[in-house]
Amino acid sequence: MATTVPSFVVDNVTSSSDYSLLGAFSHPLLIEIVISTIVWLMCILAVFGNILIFVVILKDKQLRSNVANMYILNLASADLCVGINSLTIKNIWRYTGNWPFQRGVCTFWTVVDYSACMQGAFAVTLISLDRYFMVTKFLEYRKYNSRRLACGLITVTWTLALLVNAFPVLGNELWPTTTDFGMINYSVTCDFSVLHIISFNIAQIVVGFFAPAIILAYLNFKVYANILKRSKSLVRTEVSPMQLDTIHPPAEPGAKKDSHVNSTHRSQDTKRSYKTHRKAAITLALIVGVFFICWSPYYVLQFLLVTKVIDVSWLLWNGVYYTVWVNSAINPFIYAATNPRIRRGTIKVICYWNHRLRRKIRPL
Repeated sequence: MATTVPSFVVDNVTSSSDYSLLGAFSHPLLIEIVISTIVWLMCILAVFGNILIFVVILKDKQLRSNVANMYILNLASADLCVGINSLTIKNIWRYTGNWPFQRGVCTFWTVVDYSACMQGAFAVTLISLDRYFMVTKFLEYRKYNSRRLACGLITVTWTLALLVNAFPVLGNELWPTTTDFGMINYSVTCDFSVLHIISFNIAQIVVGFFAPAIILAYLNFKVYANILKRSKSLVRTEVSPMQLDTIHPPAEPGAKKDSHVNSTHRSQDTKRSYKTHRKAAITLALIVGVFFICWSPYYVLQFLLVTKVIDVSWLLWNGVYYTVWVNSAINPFIYAATNPRIRRGTIKVICYWNHRLRRKIRPL
């Protein structure tokens, strides 16, 4: 997540605010090669991985018709913005030390990055909400599983993310103020004085992480409790059709066969429903688990910095907000790993382009 460099790192007016290959924070060549490989691999996976998810879902009629996949595409769109905007520009910035673009690019990069990262948290929350309705309200799930509701929720969350982040930054552009260490020099760094205001940082922490985290914890607990309860119930009631007939004998001798068939169908439908919801719960657990692992270090550290509890090193600060961005590169693998149809579609698309590439480079 794009973030202002803490004031303890550098002076925004006179020196570089970020890493430079020739600067004070430079690494030995071997370490730099490793770091560069990792950050650019993150960028490539975030961009092409999420584009691939779009292609697979939109190309497959069954996946496309599933309203729940709209929430997956919503998260993929936020992750794609992070890959194209946040990681690409930040990785270039690493090599120049000073901000290599114009002031307008800085404004665009900051607004899109903050908004996309916040929308990523909202998108995970919407996926959790959809899975919650699916698992706990499965008899009434159709009521909550409409395209109109999905479009409305996605639009509201994107609007909220843009408003929370765009207004302060654009307002800072129209009415610039000084920071504790002077006016921002955009030939040196990409920064905004509003990003140093405690109230803005607290709002970011609460709206962008703490509130979604509380909602996610509650929804996941309810989903897990429901799945656990149903698994125990399934074990208790897993009896043969003959046993069911003994417990509840048919009213007429001729109805015995129909009772046997009906009980078998009911048992199969119950198992099928349980397996579907269990897979949905596993997917949700992976997405939310990775979200917490990637996002917690950044927001915990930001909270400690805002409250001035601790001081941190420049390397640690840069490392933790890269952990937020790496989440965008991991999510496509979660979709493919937990959804067989997405996995097959992904393999099919990759193999198709691999075949086309081989045909183009085949020697005559």
